[in-house]
Amino acid sequence: MYLELSKVITGLQSQLDFQLRLSLDDRFLSEVNAVKASEFNIQGTVKKVDKGLTLSFAYDGNMTFACDRCLTEVKLNFNHIAERELADDEAGDDSIPIVDHQVDLMPILEEEILLNKPLQILCSDDCAGLCPKCGKNLNNGICGCEDERIDPRLEALKNLFGH
Repeated sequence: MYLELSKVITGLQSQLDFQLRLSLDDRFLSEVNAVKASEFNIQGTVKKVDKGLTLSFAYDGNMTFACDRCLTEVKLNFNHIAERELADDEAGDDSIPIVDHQVDLMPILEEEILLNKPLQILCSDDCAGLCPKCGKNLNNGICGCEDERIDPRLEALKNLFGH
């Protein structure tokens, strides 16, 4: 979704207020290993500051992921406030480029989600995960192959203390 900034760039407006709803595409969902996502509400302001523009915005939306241990669906809410510098020429390391008096909000939202996504997504802090042998969700109880789950490389250590 592109924001038209020509009136702010030329000085006809001191700021541009906006409110949008954006849908994340399947490509991005697969990149972040998400199962699905709601539409994201974005509202913000673009203001002229010195030679550039400042984009201030808040966004809110939900994404569903699979738990990293047991694969149960986990719904996360992304609700954050951010600010970015926009540049009318080639963007520096910290600024977003303005091309033809427009800025694309989708890569900015995707970057924000990546920055705020937890490194590990768990259904609960004490998630037991899946049995590596039979695949049973160990949060629902112990499986029948619990005693057989000794790593063969460590088999010699099993009887070390006479148990």
